[in-house]
Amino acid sequence: MIILKIAFRNVFRQKRRSLLTIIMMAGGYFLFSLSIGVSDGTYSSIIDMFTRDHTGHIQIHRKGYLDRRSLYKTISNYEALGSRIEAVPEVQAWAPRLYSPALAFIGTKTTGVRIIGIDPEREARTTRLREKVRRGRFISGRPLREVVIGSGLARILNADIGDELVLISQGADGSIANDLFNVVGFSGSAGDTSERMNCYMHIKTAQEFLVLDNRIHEIAIVLTDQRKSREIAALIRTRLNDPSLDVEPWQVVEKQFYQAMQADVKGTYISLLIIMIIVAVGVLNTVLMTILERTHEFGLLRALGTRPVKVFLLIMIETGVLSVFGVMLGGVFGVLGNYLLSIYGISYPVPIEYGGIVFEKMVGMVSLKSILLPAAVTVLTALVVSVFPAIRAARVEPVKAMRSI
Repeated sequence: MIILKIAFRNVFRQKRRSLLTIIMMAGGYFLFSLSIGVSDGTYSSIIDMFTRDHTGHIQIHRKGYLDRRSLYKTISNYEALGSRIEAVPEVQAWAPRLYSPALAFIGTKTTGVRIIGIDPEREARTTRLREKVRRGRFISGRPLREVVIGSGLARILNADIGDELVLISQGADGSIANDLFNVVGFSGSAGDTSERMNCYMHIKTAQEFLVLDNRIHEIAIVLTDQRKSREIAALIRTRLNDPSLDVEPWQVVEKQFYQAMQADVKGTYISLLIIMIIVAVGVLNTVLMTILERTHEFGLLRALGTRPVKVFLLIMIETGVLSVFGVMLGGVFGVLGNYLLSIYGISYPVPIEYGGIVFEKMVGMVSLKSILLPAAVTVLTALVVSVFPAIRAARVEPVKAMRSI
């Protein structure tokens, strides 16, 4: 108890030195917290934009469809499945889809395309597809002979709004599917590679065209919180209890994108390590200077019979108290900084495009991780680097120490 009182007295007695140490620790905490907040916030924003662009947070397919896509690997009675999916509280929306390769013709121009049958109303609640229509309009809610094509595809076919598009594909019954469709809109930009081959039509129109009789290939699901995608995918898998279906989170469906994100996260950890080292060196330097300044004091304590372990504890307690104050001060600015960044963000000098999605700014996120992890690292780092100076102070020889000024 006496050592504790002395430690607090020393902290408040040397106000200038203590304030300098607290500010340095607070600065380290602030940088650490801001780095975590910006990292998590930006990744969360990128993932949300990427998954809401088309993928969704969870997808359901016939077993093996993702390994080898086939017109015949379909899901029937999907409306009943959708009703069971909607019963999961974390599910925000879902949308059925149908896919097939085809040949497209406009005049003398021809190219390969990917037919995507969608439910316009459900798709608009699930993804950003409606927002990606740059010219013309979105597909009507009625199953008409109309399509929205990618802007890159429109450039290849030299298409314009109102043109007639000829599509030729294979029907599920083995017949040749061919028909005329009216082009009503262009999606994405001309340089958007993700939209280069896409040809969207009403899902009922696609089912009729491909003779799929109320069957689909995919159900895309979006959640209220994308961070729970693995957990909710497992829950839906259990509830459906259908071994013929694959229920996978976006991390599995878009494995390449997920791995790229994970690699980038590791780079962030290196930055955090550098910040931690800077804080550690600063604390070590401050504590060592403190020990040198107080050599006479420690010699006096030893001469009065204070055991080395007590001197050691004195230094450690002082450092602990200073680090707690540093965390409290840094916490105020850290939370404030992350909150402001979550609202306003920091714009990139040059927007980043990935998969046809343009990311324009970094954003912050206030979370327990951005508050507690920097606090734990700051306090532990301060205590660890104080061990050597504390041992040095505990081993001073009283006579020599008391002669120092």
